[in-house]
Amino acid sequence: MKAPNRVTVVHGFFALFALALVARAAKVQVVEGKEWVSRGQRQHYMASAAAAPRGEILDASGNTLVESRELTRVAVAPPEVRDTALVLKALRRARVDAALVHAAIERRRRWIDLPGLYSQSDIASLSKLNGVHLTPVLQRVYAQSSGIRSIVGSLDGQGNPLDGLELALDAILRGDSGRVSLARDKSGRAMDSPDGWTEQPRAGSTVVLTINNTLQEICERELAIAVDSLRADGGDIVVMNPHTGEILALASNRVGHTSFSNTALTEPFEPGSTLKPFVAASLLESGRAKPSDVIDTHNGKLELNGRTITDMHKAARLSLSDVIRFSSNIGIVEFGQRLTTRQKYEMFRDLGFGMPLGVPLPAESPGTLREPKQWSKQTSASILMGYEIAVTPLQLVTAYSAIANGGELLEPHLVKEVRSLDGKVIYHAEPRPVRRVMSGEVARTIQEMLLAVVQEGTATKADLQNFDVAGKSGTARRTTQNSGYTPGNYTASFVGLFPGKDPQYVVLVKLDSPKGRHYAGGDIAAPVTKIVLRAALAARDAALNREDLATSEKTAVGSTMREVSRDPTEHIDAASYDPSDNLRPRDATEGTKSYVLDLPTSRSSMPVAIAPRAVPDVRGLSIREAVRAIHAAGFRVRLSTGSSAGTSPAAGTMSPPGIIVQLNRPPQ
Repeated sequence: MKAPNRVTVVHGFFALFALALVARAAKVQVVEGKEWVSRGQRQHYMASAAAAPRGEILDASGNTLVESRELTRVAVAPPEVRDTALVLKALRRARVDAALVHAAIERRRRWIDLPGLYSQSDIASLSKLNGVHLTPVLQRVYAQSSGIRSIVGSLDGQGNPLDGLELALDAILRGDSGRVSLARDKSGRAMDSPDGWTEQPRAGSTVVLTINNTLQEICERELAIAVDSLRADGGDIVVMNPHTGEILALASNRVGHTSFSNTALTEPFEPGSTLKPFVAASLLESGRAKPSDVIDTHNGKLELNGRTITDMHKAARLSLSDVIRFSSNIGIVEFGQRLTTRQKYEMFRDLGFGMPLGVPLPAESPGTLREPKQWSKQTSASILMGYEIAVTPLQLVTAYSAIANGGELLEPHLVKEVRSLDGKVIYHAEPRPVRRVMSGEVARTIQEMLLAVVQEGTATKADLQNFDVAGKSGTARRTTQNSGYTPGNYTASFVGLFPGKDPQYVVLVKLDSPKGRHYAGGDIAAPVTKIVLRAALAARDAALNREDLATSEKTAVGSTMREVSRDPTEHIDAASYDPSDNLRPRDATEGTKSYVLDLPTSRSSMPVAIAPRAVPDVRGLSIREAVRAIHAAGFRVRLSTGSSAGTSPAAGTMSPPGIIVQLNRPPQ
């Protein structure tokens, strides 16, 4: 057999090589084709998660408090820039810093990320320029109010919630993330892919709060002014709708803190005399007392269990109604002895003290309410005066709402409704009663007592000219760490029901450690409440039912004219504000002098609780001392100008308690 020549061998080798190439190509393209395609896609394309826009947060009137806005991050690749002058001009138009503009065009750098985020209108001229790369970024935009910011919370740089409602309602607000396919160039930079979205993002649901933004701003402004003018360490204002449990405003202020948590929920305090109406309610509910029952108040001083209890309004005997009206510590302790230790504890426990209320905000404090087995021999009296118990402002407002709505303790809430992306309401809050804490009759009786507190008692500074206000003031000593109660350090508070006979608001004003001559709740917290109510009445939208208000206006039965000086933008001023004399004109420099017509309301006659008593002799006393003496004797006071000082009826006249004694003062 003839051996193949060299040419045949070479040709055969090439034929075998070609067959091997064809076989290998067939294997790669047919057998392994899908694997290689997948590998190529993994190398050149990537799927990136795209965050969905978070849902909006609105106030009760539909005003936007928080929204997600699409902004743009700008980057420049200098080697790709073709028209340097055009790019420089466009960057300047987008309000990019001039130094950054020149750095962006520096050819020695291959890629520059410009700091900051820009709106679509700012960077419109950059979108089609070679070398300029735009990346959309979702940015959370918040209301400017610090109070609103403390309620809604915030996000970190990666869009994760940190606190507030953003954290508590994250599952509702965050929506469903999408996925987008991106191509990568040889340097690994992302480029738009022809495949685009593989899964569209879905925005989060919209949350509507119970907060009224107008009322919130009023409370924040007046609280800041009060804290500043009274040189207080801070304070809180809470406003609630007593019939629904809706929190209408939640304002907190702390000196030296630009950002803080909602201290109305996180910082409990000893409420002092603001707890006395609940003791009266428990006595009435259990049938252990009547409003007209009279107790010995020991002329304002009582020794009990090794401690001395004193009253500012000294009297020998007071009815239960007068104990609340004049905030008698001795009277409430003496009446409270008719309740067992267990009844006292259960009374405060049933009002929601000592447990969190469950509002969707982090770090809510439960307050402090110790079991009776942990009480000392003095606790039984202290707790009736609002000591050895700590409540948050929100807890106290919630408890007073039970008085305002007829006796039901309602669960407070901040979220009014939740709406899906298409606007459908998927959740709507309804009033949720927790328990009945007093009967409707008892609640109405306590309201009458609270009306007397503002009309003739310790909180007359909260009274309005055209509407009744009911409420109770409190002045409690404050403690410092490891030092017990500090002299001259107080918490001044006032809880008001407005209007007094058919409340739409329950308002709490609390001021921590006010400095100056006046520190009582009726002297400084009650006037702040009055100013808040005035501003709410003047506002276009402050969650008030104007039709119902019209039926609650005071009915004028007479008029008196007195000269006053009034600043239309009146605020509490520690230097010129003197609560000791209601008739003294304010400094004329504060505003123009004018005449104000006082239209008193018809007063329901008070029941005669005890036998007639003598009208006290107040000759030689100051106006303040005379008013206090007449009040302590159980009478009401009307001030007028007469030819000589004295009272009508005259001193020593036996008169039934509760009548009006006219106090004359010489003309000035």
